[in-house]
Amino acid sequence: MDALLIHRFYSPDSPPYASILEDMRGMLSSQVECVDILASQPSYKSVDKSKAFDWKVKDGLGVVYRLPVFKFNNQKVNKALNFFWFPFVAFWFVLFGKKYKVVTVSTSPPVLLAFSVALACKIRGMKLVYHCMDIHPEIGQISGEFKKKWVFNFLKRLDQFTCRVASRIIVLSKDMLQSLLQRDPSLQDKIQIINNYNLGGEQLGEQAFFDPNDGRFRVVFAGNIGRFQNLDFLVKALAQADKVSSVQLVFVGEGAALKQLKSQVKELNLEEQVQFIPHQTIDVAKRIIKDSQVAVVSLQDKVIRYAYPSKTMTYLSLGVPVLALVEEDSELAETLIKHQLGWVCSPENLSKMSDLFLEISQSAHEFDEKTIQSFFDSNLSKESFESKFLCLMKAVI
Repeated sequence: MDALLIHRFYSPDSPPYASILEDMRGMLSSQVECVDILASQPSYKSVDKSKAFDWKVKDGLGVVYRLPVFKFNNQKVNKALNFFWFPFVAFWFVLFGKKYKVVTVSTSPPVLLAFSVALACKIRGMKLVYHCMDIHPEIGQISGEFKKKWVFNFLKRLDQFTCRVASRIIVLSKDMLQSLLQRDPSLQDKIQIINNYNLGGEQLGEQAFFDPNDGRFRVVFAGNIGRFQNLDFLVKALAQADKVSSVQLVFVGEGAALKQLKSQVKELNLEEQVQFIPHQTIDVAKRIIKDSQVAVVSLQDKVIRYAYPSKTMTYLSLGVPVLALVEEDSELAETLIKHQLGWVCSPENLSKMSDLFLEISQSAHEFDEKTIQSFFDSNLSKESFESKFLCLMKAVI
């Protein structure tokens, strides 16, 4: 009895799900004889592209298959080709390859990968677990990628097919569950909420980007600096805030919006209050977060209905209070307020966020590190994820 886990990225590639997939493989190895992986060559960030592996590598758990990626000088061309290439090959791999008891697939590339795998699984009679790290095409509609109505409707039908074929669907929050049920109420019995967990070990690295004892109050964002993070809103709010000269925003990571964000900081003359740190290994990023006073979760309006910021788990595991720029009626917001884990501000309320900078700089010391970590240990640990995941997989197998 064998299993196949499919995702565009796999360790040592740097996206969070690449590491989660590696952990899932280890967890599932106790339930099946062989756990294979289908992924691409490392290619998520510039630091990953220098790593290369054979197409087929056998280890103690099974076989890791890595598809080649396009590496032309034009990154836009590469992105477009790889978007279609991986789902296309995955379809034929599942259709004509080894027969598995169960196949899992996630959402990268969105919609097309899961649909291709679902179609092949249906033809061959293999069970499918759909791990929705985010819900597409709704997020693509918000970002403008799928703004044409016919494109959105077509992709939505593809994803509805995937959901109906799947034996189980994993989502990360109640908001995501409700979004899928609004599409199709018949999915109720096959959807399960299993949130992610803190990645990496407990050991923290060393950082020399700033002195944590220099008297500055640091508000850190660590992760992908992309279209959905709404980080320009945070910078605008800081520019309008009064009496917060000691506050410094720290952005750690890379992404499509980084260049524009740096330009905005320069235009607003905030260079002294905003620091940019390039992508770091998990242990170093954790040290930077730990050396800061507040950690930020920020999403564009409505995105929280279709995704859950997994960096929240890393922040809470370190005992750092969270500033969440999300809708106040979301599950994340309600959790932070109910359990006194941080602050919440609507991603459209600029004046409130400006006032919050002064408030959080004066009240952050009131949050208890051990209380925050205790909540994480009880609700969002890796052990909790493993228990729920294996229970779900046993039901499928």
